[in-house]
Amino acid sequence: MMKSLMMMVILVCAASPVVADNNLRQAAAEDEHRRLGGRDLAFDPAVDYCKIGRSDDGQNIYGDCIPEIHFPKCDDDEFYCYNRINRRDKFWPDKVPHFYIDPIRIHCYPNSWLTMGGCSTCSPGRYCLSENRCILDELGYECERWL
Repeated sequence: MMKSLMMMVILVCAASPVVADNNLRQAAAEDEHRRLGGRDLAFDPAVDYCKIGRSDDGQNIYGDCIPEIHFPKCDDDEFYCYNRINRRDKFWPDKVPHFYIDPIRIHCYPNSWLTMGGCSTCSPGRYCLSENRCILDELGYECERWL
């Protein structure tokens, strides 16, 4: 009987609103951590480059992004989301991968999304403004100023 009573107390506590509320707060804090400050990083031809094709052996070919060719046409009330993606064959000296723009991952979103956090500048990862680059593992990286 005592064992059954203990199990009921554990079950009631595990399903309590306090636990659920704490879980919601933690999820909200993680979401706030990922917010982009209501903006996205614009395309910069001096830094950004695109996947422009594939070689016969299946390797990505990288080159200059030509917006008129590689980017969709967004309406005036939309913004570009570039969704930069990490390379698996090129790294910075600190072992952080380089990121590139894949034209098929560029999307146009309504400007109203900018007030809700924008979009993912680096996917996966997060943009470090102070270093002008995407960082794959943001939780284990110290950046002076995140986007």
